[in-house]
Amino acid sequence: MIQTNNQLRNKLLARVLIPMAIVMAVSGVIGYYQARNFVNASYDRSLLEEARGLAEQVQVSGKDVFLDMPPVADEMLRADSADHIYYQIRIVDGEVVAGDMVLPAPPDTPQRVEYYDTFVQGEAVRVVSIPRSTVPMEPAIVIQFAETLHKRKALANEIVVAVMAPQFALMVLAWFAIQQGIRVGLRPLKTLTRSIEQRSPADLAPLPIAAVPQELLPLMSAFNAMLLRLGNAADVQKRFVADAAHQLRTPLAALRIQLERALREPDPAVREHLLQQLVGAIERTARLSSQLLLLARAEPGGETVQPGERFDLCALAFNTGSNWIPRALQQNVDLGLDTPAHPIFVRGEPLMTGELINNLIDNALRYGGAQITLRVSETPQGVELSVEDDGPGVPAAEAERVFERFYRVPGNKVDGSGLGLSIVREIAHGFGAECGYRQGAGGGACFFVLFPNTPEAEPEA
Repeated sequence: MIQTNNQLRNKLLARVLIPMAIVMAVSGVIGYYQARNFVNASYDRSLLEEARGLAEQVQVSGKDVFLDMPPVADEMLRADSADHIYYQIRIVDGEVVAGDMVLPAPPDTPQRVEYYDTFVQGEAVRVVSIPRSTVPMEPAIVIQFAETLHKRKALANEIVVAVMAPQFALMVLAWFAIQQGIRVGLRPLKTLTRSIEQRSPADLAPLPIAAVPQELLPLMSAFNAMLLRLGNAADVQKRFVADAAHQLRTPLAALRIQLERALREPDPAVREHLLQQLVGAIERTARLSSQLLLLARAEPGGETVQPGERFDLCALAFNTGSNWIPRALQQNVDLGLDTPAHPIFVRGEPLMTGELINNLIDNALRYGGAQITLRVSETPQGVELSVEDDGPGVPAAEAERVFERFYRVPGNKVDGSGLGLSIVREIAHGFGAECGYRQGAGGGACFFVLFPNTPEAEPEA
């Protein structure tokens, strides 16, 4: 968890500092070009002044052009500790009158003052070209004055450094400030991490959110909701284990007593009778174990039943109900099916819905009368699955309690575990369906499950 916090801090720093570095780099490039343009404009003005001073020394006599400048003046003109100075007096479309022959001719015949960049002896130079105004019949003259770019580049670099150095220092300070701010901001998360790490596995109490930053509240709320669900699931499992242990302890003890009695019985006929009773007790215990496992699967916190598959409830009711016909015939019970001629589709899990139907029919065969009807019908509220019998029914005071686990109506002598209707309720709730009881048309019991109406679950012709 500490490593995760470090990764989060590093990601936050990267997401803040990388854009800052990009902005600083772009600012540096823009600043460099701005500084270069400023320096060029300044040195170009100086270059133009030098060229104009040189132009004043040019003399024209008829068709003769010459430079009237002593050697000392030439030395002073070229005196520059950083750059090399070049100049040239050229007759347009003609010969070079004075100056440096290595300086190339201007790209075009200048009509006004023009600046351009070129190379002299492999080195970049900046050139200003000035046309000399002449009278008619005198030759057109171009004065060029050039210098290398050492001073310009040096000054531009100094300006960029002077501008970027404070920005770089500001970025370093921002890095320290942001790092410290993130460390302080993540401190509640570290405190929360230590609190979770120090908790025992059994402590599922909600985490305190009073000192949690606003940005973490949705995460904390979701985490506390998950803890609440885990707590509910743990409580369900504890209750299930306690109930299962209580319900299995007595039958297993009875099995052991019956088995020991059968082993001690010398009379073969009596021993055979005891063994037959033992087989029945084993079947009841197996049925109880199966129902307990099914209840654990259907209950919240167990293997959650989620409405997913769309299936035909009429077909499932027919196939599941058919499996109970042999037992119904054995008990002389008329088990009937009442469904529409067309399919009725609901959304759920067919296997668990089949177990729901099994428990409803088993309950009716145990406690109902001689007539049982498994019915699927359409209502304005949804699709209803019901099992109705003509037995004694359930007293009104007991109608709600019959869905409780291990509850049996007082005075009922029929053998059972009291889990069947609890399983029906949990499976129905898992599908988002309602489960209930009402008195049947003939005065008997009618247990029903109402599946909600959805656009996808409408009956198909």
